[in-house]
Amino acid sequence: MKPLKIAFVASQGGHAGQMKLIFTKEVIGRHQALFVTETEKQNRAAQKNSFQEKYSTYFFRKDYLLALNPFRYFSTFLSLRKLFRKEQVTLVVTNGAQLSIPAVIAAKSLGIRVIFLDTFIRVKTPNWSARFCYFFSDRFLVQHESMKKKYGKKAEFHGSVL
Repeated sequence: MKPLKIAFVASQGGHAGQMKLIFTKEVIGRHQALFVTETEKQNRAAQKNSFQEKYSTYFFRKDYLLALNPFRYFSTFLSLRKLFRKEQVTLVVTNGAQLSIPAVIAAKSLGIRVIFLDTFIRVKTPNWSARFCYFFSDRFLVQHESMKKKYGKKAEFHGSVL
């Protein structure tokens, strides 16, 4: 099997923290990766070797999408689409929040497979970004068996990863 180019997409804070805990260099293995997240700093340049001390990180403006402005979502979608094409991404893995929605749409528009991993802290109710991404993801993984019913038939539970 040819090595994958995986884009890990997570909003700043707990979502990004969970991604860093789960997807270590050992888990990524022989595949290539990049990390897409948010920052409070304007126009922060990509950083090499900043994700797991080996992979590049790309930054988008924190809370830019909270306004639920369709033009902001479209602008972010176009930027992510350009990034995924430039980096030749073959798989997107996300665990939600604002950045996940345009990332999933950008990936699907380019024919890139998407895995959505619901966050560990979700035990009773689905989050809004997961509800949206559920319909577009190729695989939708939950970390609590009770959440399978909350999302639907596509949701898979294979045990908690944290």
